[in-house]
Amino acid sequence: MGESPRDAGPAEIPERGGEPGPGGRDRVPSPLREEHAAMELRRAEQAHTESAGMVPGIHRPGGFEVDASVPSRQQCWDMLEPGVREKLAHKAGGVWEWWARPDHEGHPKAFVFGPRGLCQVGRVVRDGRTVFQGERLRVEPGSVRRRSFAVTGAGRRPSTATEPWGGAAATRAAQPSAAVRPLDLAPAAAGVLGNFPPEVQEFVQRPFLSDDHGLVADWYYEETLELTHRKVFVVFCLSAERHVTVAAGTRTLPRGRPPHQARWNVEGYEALIRRA
Repeated sequence: MGESPRDAGPAEIPERGGEPGPGGRDRVPSPLREEHAAMELRRAEQAHTESAGMVPGIHRPGGFEVDASVPSRQQCWDMLEPGVREKLAHKAGGVWEWWARPDHEGHPKAFVFGPRGLCQVGRVVRDGRTVFQGERLRVEPGSVRRRSFAVTGAGRRPSTATEPWGGAAATRAAQPSAAVRPLDLAPAAAGVLGNFPPEVQEFVQRPFLSDDHGLVADWYYEETLELTHRKVFVVFCLSAERHVTVAAGTRTLPRGRPPHQARWNVEGYEALIRRA
């Protein structure tokens, strides 16, 4: 038997792509940080331009299979001691979205996405002791882009590309002849992503048309039954070497209606991962 979450102590969350300085502050002088961030944004904008003739594949919906015996995200979150939860929020720079689920051994695993990056924490065995271990994907300051989606029905493929890096309005029309480039997602991940409207799927996948090395998918969903409708909260996250995207929102389906007539409200996030 391992230690309880309270005995394990707060998570130590290392940086992926660089070590933190004293008090969590960066050792790199501010002017150099700003120059580095601007260079990375220019590279990302160039990558968007190079992939302008491609569109990501739209996946078939896999539905939402719910197992009532699996703890909810709130139950998994509550299994973490307060110090761990506070440290996750601090490392992320705040909480934009969060989810938690059991790992393959039933231990809680939690994720927080905020202005500073994507943080996760889970339980591991170290020197015969069960302890919390965390990681953070740091994002480039100023690179986070946010977009809201409100879709009723099946949705549609956007008529224009999503806004490129730098904030300028998109001008490229999505031509029927544009090359479709499907991402190599596992069937389970593709099925969950396929539940989202096409415009959300495109937003989540587009950055990885030119950056899919080491692509990792993570997701969570839970269903709530109401008198007049079924509501599903779902979050889907993709990350690779240079980008991270998150889509989180709710699908509301009136009772007696087919799934393609559901109402969706989704917040989408896209950011550059910070390099050392």
